[in-house]
Amino acid sequence: MHIYRKFLRDLIRNYIIGSGIAVVVVGGVIISTTLAISSAEMVHIFFIMILSLCVMILAELLVFRRHMQPIRAMLVREAPELAVIREAYVQTHRFPALSVKRILGPHFLGLSVPAMAMAFIAIKAGWLSLPMYYLGLAGVGAVLVASMHALLEFFMTAQAIRPVLIHIRDVGGRLYGEDVSLDGRVIVSIQCKFQLSAFLIGTMPLFLFSLATQIRLISEASHVSVDYWKWAGLILLLGVGFSSLGARMLARDIQQPIEYLHKAMKDVQAGDLQVRASDLYSD
Repeated sequence: MHIYRKFLRDLIRNYIIGSGIAVVVVGGVIISTTLAISSAEMVHIFFIMILSLCVMILAELLVFRRHMQPIRAMLVREAPELAVIREAYVQTHRFPALSVKRILGPHFLGLSVPAMAMAFIAIKAGWLSLPMYYLGLAGVGAVLVASMHALLEFFMTAQAIRPVLIHIRDVGGRLYGEDVSLDGRVIVSIQCKFQLSAFLIGTMPLFLFSLATQIRLISEASHVSVDYWKWAGLILLLGVGFSSLGARMLARDIQQPIEYLHKAMKDVQAGDLQVRASDLYSD
């Protein structure tokens, strides 16, 4: 039970950190520094965000409890069945990927859909003086912030599951003498992990800067907005292309030596004790 409570605390802490960096810092800075609105309208926006957060928390909590169920069923028992241990081990390995699904699913939709709906009503009612196309810009910004949050959540959760995996393996060995494993199953491939991570790290600042600049230009009724997007579109295209190429090269550079070592290890496992892994890779 102690390991389960510690796991929950780590997940909650990571969620608060990820949300604080992505939603509060990034989203809050963009809103406060780019939108030229009155203090009364800022109160209305704050009220909309609070209600949307409540919807988001409820939706995400329901999904989180379902994702945690196999792990909890194993960790709270003194002597869980072997099938329960195996299921908990696989589910724990899946948890970083599941955290991304929660961020891009109930977290993103539970926050953005109610917020945009209430903002639409507020604009129609005259409580907010924002143009309607700001809702579209807000939707783009929400996708960017959610992607950034998902990236942070994935890597922090990947660290948080390590003690749980060790505990599950210990319980399996102690109760049933079994070395619990994934049996070669790959949850998230190295190529997918590095390509997506490097791509997001390279492109998120570009998109956030472009979005914030566009909002600023619109709010100041600048006549250079159209010319700006002609230039910004080219810069974004070049930046996305470079990030995609760099992410692909980085993933390949990391994946190849691991595959090389894995092949050598399989040869040893098959009985070839004379195999050698030459130092083709200096790192």
